[in-house]
Amino acid sequence: MPVFGKTSKSRLYTCHPDLIMIAEESIKYFDFSVLVGHRTKERQNELFAGGYSKVKWPNSRHNSSPSLAFDLAPWPIPRDWDTRHSRKRFNFLAGQIFGTAQRYGIKLRWGGDWKRSDLTIENSWDDLAHFELFI
Repeated sequence: MPVFGKTSKSRLYTCHPDLIMIAEESIKYFDFSVLVGHRTKERQNELFAGGYSKVKWPNSRHNSSPSLAFDLAPWPIPRDWDTRHSRKRFNFLAGQIFGTAQRYGIKLRWGGDWKRSDLTIENSWDDLAHFELFI
């Protein structure tokens, strides 16, 4: 059974308890890493300036404490995230995360389906690693 490493755990424990529970349940069935939970002001604005985030501090769900978002990646982490194989692995991870969340009545939004329409082709910008509580 997969387990989180020290780095994933430290990132995960900056998150909202619902996100922690979803991740801890999901890791039992699919191996993945936690890339980020909470983001500092400096890091958020750096990502915005580099075009990796659409929002500045404090407008990301990553900026609250505890974080209302986390970024996850299948393990081993793909080198090129935009290959067909990598996208399939991220989609599989998303299915695992959503299945767990649904079992516990927790609503999420995913960066592969921002509109929550189940039509991933509607996205103008994919962030396949991103999951956030839908409040």
